[in-house]
Amino acid sequence: MSDKFPDHIDPLLFAERRSVLAGELNIATLERLADSVVDRSGTLQVRIEFGKEGKRVSVSGHIGGDIQLECQSCLQALAWPVDISFKLSVVSSLQEAKQLDDSEPLMLDGDTISLTALIEDEILLALPDYPRHPFECIERNRSEDADYGATDSQIKANNPFSVLAKLKKTGD
Repeated sequence: MSDKFPDHIDPLLFAERRSVLAGELNIATLERLADSVVDRSGTLQVRIEFGKEGKRVSVSGHIGGDIQLECQSCLQALAWPVDISFKLSVVSSLQEAKQLDDSEPLMLDGDTISLTALIEDEILLALPDYPRHPFECIERNRSEDADYGATDSQIKANNPFSVLAKLKKTGD
């Protein structure tokens, strides 16, 4: 994250203190996101809150801002708004993860988690598979001999395989 945020934290300690981390995240620091974005300059606003719900540690937050993706139709830059809210519960086993109802599991392998990786995961999950402009950004090529506006009977009459139907033996 920025200079004032630690990269690896102990979520159990932060939950005991009910800590809140807020600030800006440079998009350039998100290495796995690099293949999806056109422009790595810019920042995202991040707010992460740590707390406890009963005995379970919870991590919730919000990520906001804009990133530049590549339109899959015209291959030009596409401003994509990022507005992600998330709620995670820290678990240490798959059995604990299956018991969650209202939040997603955050598997704790050791003592610490990477905040940058957590934020990057949430962004990658929220990205569209095929980002495209909301308008027709490229003109569709139309075939000159296409039957635009033709009725079904006209299409059947122009069917090149209709000759083969006459040659078919009907069993009579």
